[in-house]
Amino acid sequence: MMGMSSEVKEVVVGGSMMVASVVLAFLMVVGVIEKDLLLSFLAYAVSLAGFAVGVHGIFGLYRSRG
Repeated sequence: MMGMSSEVKEVVVGGSMMVASVVLAFLMVVGVIEKDLLLSFLAYAVSLAGFAVGVHGIFGLYRSRG
């Protein structure tokens, strides 16, 4: 990740956060992890934050190349 711009890093981190939250929610639904309200809110918050970070990175890419 040394040669990537900060915008690309933001998109990668945001996407990783969203994937991690989906995996966490899936593991709760399947029953591997015990269902908990706090854990559900955490998965939602990580997903929302990942979306925000990713969109911010995409807008930065658009602005720097446009």
